[in-house]
Amino acid sequence: MKSREQRERELIDSGLVDSVKAQFRNVNHNISDKYFILMADYIDSIGQLDFEGGLYLDPVNVAKSLPQLLSSVMDVNLGGIHGRTTDDERTNKSKIEMNSTMDYQSTKLYFFHELTHALQTRKIDNHEECAFYNGKTGMFLTEGATQFTAEILYNVSNGTNIQYRQQPGAVRGHREHIPYSALSEYQLNGNIIMLLSASLGIPLNQILALGYRKDGRQQLKEMYEVISGNEGKFEEFMFELEQIYTIDKLLIAGYGNQLQGAPLNIEMQDGQTFVGNIQTQGDLINKVERELAASFLANNETDYVLANYSKVAQYLTTPQLQQTFMNAINEIATMQNSNIQEQMQSGPRK
Repeated sequence: MKSREQRERELIDSGLVDSVKAQFRNVNHNISDKYFILMADYIDSIGQLDFEGGLYLDPVNVAKSLPQLLSSVMDVNLGGIHGRTTDDERTNKSKIEMNSTMDYQSTKLYFFHELTHALQTRKIDNHEECAFYNGKTGMFLTEGATQFTAEILYNVSNGTNIQYRQQPGAVRGHREHIPYSALSEYQLNGNIIMLLSASLGIPLNQILALGYRKDGRQQLKEMYEVISGNEGKFEEFMFELEQIYTIDKLLIAGYGNQLQGAPLNIEMQDGQTFVGNIQTQGDLINKVERELAASFLANNETDYVLANYSKVAQYLTTPQLQQTFMNAINEIATMQNSNIQEQMQSGPRK
């Protein structure tokens, strides 16, 4: 793993830090050298990814866009929050606040997360949209994709490999759900994205790349609904994910005891309401995972399913979900073997 000093020296000696600063030369901003170096680090890490195997981003265009998107980056005490990106009404740009209590490596990882948000945020009809979030639903996928992007670039920067691992206790309120995830935050969201990738047959990097596109949500909808059985169901899928996300935010805010009881009326970010509690959230997590796994089975050829089912099974977060899925795999394998034996017994046609 590269040290902070080694990585910063690389970036400064390359001239990239000065180039990023130059983009802000005639722009009023409140950004320290520490964050100019981290912006250069983010841009350089994008450049180290193979274009088509990466995020389909041009690092030069990313660098040029920053002065129009970002007005300030400040270290403040955010309590238990790593960082946040908000609208700077004075400049109509984004401002990033980072938790001043974090160490350097944590600051880098979560600054990459917040910088991704800033790059993806846009104003549409007087409301903010970001990646897959349209002002109503989509923050569940947005946060998962943003954290995935940050983790990938963080590991590129440090010269390390992203590491998937079982993470017990990562799903608040649901110890039975154990993500297999490379993420340090939003582990369940990342798991769902991996299941979505397998279900749709779209590589992870292509899903992440959609988050930077203005039409990314629409493209994802088209990919989702083209699959048999998913016609007209994308918005329902996104609403279910948003309920999971909203209840998780309430758990973080300390409403765990209230959510253990009878279902409550819960208001989402845009004012939509639903009735739910911890049990509702658990049921929705199970439903989403089960349906994505079923979509993988229903929309792929038998040979492909039997060759790739393990990529789905490892991202199902409970033993029950995994067993149900494996029962289906065993049935498919048995049927295939039976068909092969029948063909062998019938012999070649004359």
